[in-house]
Amino acid sequence: MYTIIDIETTGNGIKGNKITEISIFKFDGHEVIDEYTSLVNPECEIPYFITGLTGIDNDLVRNAPTWEEIASKVLEITQDTIFVAHSVNFDYNVIKNEFQNIGINFSRKKLCTVRLSRKLIPGLNSYSLGKLCTSLNIPLTDRHRAKGDAQATVILFKKLLRTNGAEKVFKAFLNARSQEATLPPLLPKEIFERLPNSPVSIILKTQREQ
Repeated sequence: MYTIIDIETTGNGIKGNKITEISIFKFDGHEVIDEYTSLVNPECEIPYFITGLTGIDNDLVRNAPTWEEIASKVLEITQDTIFVAHSVNFDYNVIKNEFQNIGINFSRKKLCTVRLSRKLIPGLNSYSLGKLCTSLNIPLTDRHRAKGDAQATVILFKKLLRTNGAEKVFKAFLNARSQEATLPPLLPKEIFERLPNSPVSIILKTQREQ
């Protein structure tokens, strides 16, 4: 069982990266069997540039529930599931920190659709969610909103599950000793997604940008 998750956040402000919206789709490998989407009051100001990206402003979240108020629902829907996200460590670590702030330990196995895509669909110029959706003809609406991005990730994940060699790759990525799902903690997920797939690609990309 999987929960495919996307969040929107305030960015790294004084109070850290706080969640402003979350969307969770519970997926049994064939179809979505449950869903939870909610705005979240981060209890701090949302920077203007974040509002420009997501459309989420202070007024929109003013009457939304706080993380503490939705924590039990997030725990319930993700219990005994594998946590799936595009650049999973970003979403996972922000959510884990939100739980730590209210005294709850959060631990789930996880899978990253960026890393899975790189392994199962090699050779693409970009593995950002938007570019992947364009390459694979996946509909993506409400970009940079949690539900829109999560819905697109569900479709991407279905495709990855059905790609040749998927079973072996998924098993390797879920191995507790595997480093496949790791992402350097200080590397923003947007930069990671744009990284080319090979050293040669990096050289060519550098030459094009000069």
